[in-house]
Amino acid sequence: MIAALAALASPAVAGGIAEPVVEAPVEVAAAPAPGMDWTGFYAGLSVLRGTASDDGGVTETDTEGFGAQIGYLRDLGTFVVGGELAHVSGDFDAFLSDDWTSTRLKLIGGYDAGRLLPYAFVGLSQYEVDSVTDYSDTVTIYGLGAKIALTDKFHAGLEYVVENKDNYDDSGIDAENADLSLRLDYRF
Repeated sequence: MIAALAALASPAVAGGIAEPVVEAPVEVAAAPAPGMDWTGFYAGLSVLRGTASDDGGVTETDTEGFGAQIGYLRDLGTFVVGGELAHVSGDFDAFLSDDWTSTRLKLIGGYDAGRLLPYAFVGLSQYEVDSVTDYSDTVTIYGLGAKIALTDKFHAGLEYVVENKDNYDDSGIDAENADLSLRLDYRF
């Protein structure tokens, strides 16, 4: 009997008291933030500042103005496509009596980065200058922009637009206008 007890006790004596096994806590990964769905109609207002110049650089002036836009975006997963109609108007700093308006139609393509939407666009605009002699012509436009979703309904954005036309309204002037606008949109 003593031999049996010694046999049972020998592993404890030989190895000493075993350290308790402590398992590390398991971290649960946070659920990914829900994606932003950019699909839907929107309308908004913008304020802009830019420059207008001719190709030869003889005339260059700062411009500023306001605008309104309405559009539709379709979220296809990582790619967003859409269109926008915008109307902006402003004045030329160097020519106080001259005003300009631009009605812009844009085709938009962007990358869905969650609550951020960087995009590029191309399109056409009807650019008019109200001066002693009025000018009007259809010009090409292109640019870059980005929107950030402040909430599901309100989006703020920044957009850079270039409008240019060789021989604007048969005047012999190659016109280029560029503006940077701060935008606020409401999605329906």
